[in-house]
Amino acid sequence: MKLRLITIVALALFLTFGSVSSGLYAADSISAYMGFSREVNEALADRIQKELGIEVKNITLSWGEIWARLVTEAPRFNADMVLSFGAAQAIDGTKKGYYVPYKSPAWDDIDAAFKSPDGSYYALGTFSFLLIGNKVKLAEKGYGMPMSWKDLLDPKWKGQIVAPSPRTSGTAFMINYSFLQLYGEKEGWKFLKALDQNMAQYTKSGNAPTDLVGRGEFLLGITADENVLKRINDGYPIQWVIPAEGIGYEGNYCTILKGTEKLDLAKKVMDYLGSKDASEFLASMGYIPPRPGIPSALYGAAKPTFIKLDHDWAVKNRSKIIKTWKSKFMMKETAKAQEVGNQKEAEEAKKKQ
Repeated sequence: MKLRLITIVALALFLTFGSVSSGLYAADSISAYMGFSREVNEALADRIQKELGIEVKNITLSWGEIWARLVTEAPRFNADMVLSFGAAQAIDGTKKGYYVPYKSPAWDDIDAAFKSPDGSYYALGTFSFLLIGNKVKLAEKGYGMPMSWKDLLDPKWKGQIVAPSPRTSGTAFMINYSFLQLYGEKEGWKFLKALDQNMAQYTKSGNAPTDLVGRGEFLLGITADENVLKRINDGYPIQWVIPAEGIGYEGNYCTILKGTEKLDLAKKVMDYLGSKDASEFLASMGYIPPRPGIPSALYGAAKPTFIKLDHDWAVKNRSKIIKTWKSKFMMKETAKAQEVGNQKEAEEAKKKQ
């Protein structure tokens, strides 16, 4: 009788919840450090759960914050994956042995530029920065949008431009090394020094200038492109341009962190990220996706004018660039950017001891 009761209870549980492989249990979840904007992180996590039945417990951080965590936590990471950080973090982490190489078959027919040869990291398409302005505030002043980066040096923009800090933002690091390569190091630093004369502040986040300009707190912003489309659709009076010289670009890289106990789930997520559905989703958010022939909702089908960049040079010179920037421009960082930047530097220094 007792055995029969146990069997009935077991059958009832099975019929109610299904087998372990078909239901969403705690085991069917991963945690991920995610460097997209919060809105994109949440939307991507929802998409993965819808398509795979895998919950992504996402922790939204800037690229700089993600890297600081990896350096501090290694070799016992508190996440299973990273979904979106920059080339510098992807390459440096591979050298340090932070990632699990996985040659996903879903990425086989995607251009080699979007993946590392050994499968340590993959790029979820192209990410960039834009020059944005507040249409209402510009009209009140009788100003048009600058069409060249050097137009930003006009004294009329003094105190009216906002951009992120490279000490805390991967977007900002890309912005700075783009200008250093566009004009050459010597002239690039001269340009950044002249631009600083008109800068109001440097923010912690690469997306913060989008909201600050959208709310009319500043006329112009140099900002990550990822929230621009959403804010325009939300009704913010934002206009954007690609200046004549072009814009820099990066990849939103993803990796599987070494030591994960959920390797099979992480591989399934990586496979999905190489799918057409994932590229269509990313394109709908404004990114230029890894799969060709899928137009970006922000840029359209035509590729933007990009500044010719040597990302390997940027990775090798990352510490030098950030140290030089800090010595010249840190005084205009927001309080939050200074706090996070100082904390990050302290953690990196402690790890080296």
